[in-house]
Amino acid sequence: MATPFVQGRLLGRRLTATVQTSCAHCGKPMTFDLDSEMVFINRSPGSEPVVFMPDVNWEEHKEPSIIDAF
Repeated sequence: MATPFVQGRLLGRRLTATVQTSCAHCGKPMTFDLDSEMVFINRSPGSEPVVFMPDVNWEEHKEPSIIDAF
């Protein structure tokens, strides 16, 4: 899900990805758009997807990859 966020920062422009997935709890399909500002638009009435960014202290981050911080 980090693709529009990371790629948008690298390219210096706003990007949007459309995500088609299903609820891990009930299996109901859902679709939402996620942009490079981590703003999402829910395209599936009745669903409430949760989008979050992990809390990472970037000033103290010393791992070889951002993946290691998550």
